[in-house]
Amino acid sequence: MSLERLRLLVADDERHARVLVRRYAADASDVEIAGECENGDELSMSIGALRPDALLLDVRMPGRDVFDVLAAEQSARALPAVIFATAYDTYAVRAFELNAVDYLVKPYPCERFLAAIERARRRRTADDRDGLARVIRDLGPRPDRLLVPDGRRMVPIAVAEIVWIKAEGDYSRVHTKTRSYLVSRSLKDLESRLDPGTFLRLHRSTIVQSGHIVDVRPAGSARYQMRLDDGTTVIVSRSRARELKHRIL
Repeated sequence: MSLERLRLLVADDERHARVLVRRYAADASDVEIAGECENGDELSMSIGALRPDALLLDVRMPGRDVFDVLAAEQSARALPAVIFATAYDTYAVRAFELNAVDYLVKPYPCERFLAAIERARRRRTADDRDGLARVIRDLGPRPDRLLVPDGRRMVPIAVAEIVWIKAEGDYSRVHTKTRSYLVSRSLKDLESRLDPGTFLRLHRSTIVQSGHIVDVRPAGSARYQMRLDDGTTVIVSRSRARELKHRIL
């Protein structure tokens, strides 16, 4: 039995990238290219006019910001399944927060394209919509999980597994007991998403989860040393130590 055709809208400002998608789609008899866009303005008009089943989008194009287009569309109606195809892997977190079904980093082979199309097709099922609801809940203001980059994919880690987080410029390094992940979010942004009753800001560059604190000891010069259960030690100022004493005792 043949599958129902999936209508795909492609948006990329590079002509050769659109040609490549058409060639890949030709290998999938159940995929129809519903239209092509070269910029964010065309994308904004085409989603409503063409009503595609899925979108394959570059992140950076002229015209309206792609994420703004999707946010506006999402407020008006249910989004089609979204696949991002871009040379920039730094947008992966934002893409997955929009529940993108896949994130292809250019250049990508036909096999990856076809796998993304299969995920887009599954998104149309009732079971996958239930899964989507769970992802939205997990990625809400106080998430139970945090999506972090692992190579060229995104993986969820339980917030409870986070021991501490350290600022690294505009990024943050999230540490668990077994490994660390560099996340394209500022420490301030992460702090706003984590439970302030559980996560403690030690100073401008460090957040720790209180359940992983082993002890806090004087370290001289009006400072204290905090030891975490992964073996990490963090220096805490005297003023912050007094606040922590009230929080964790």
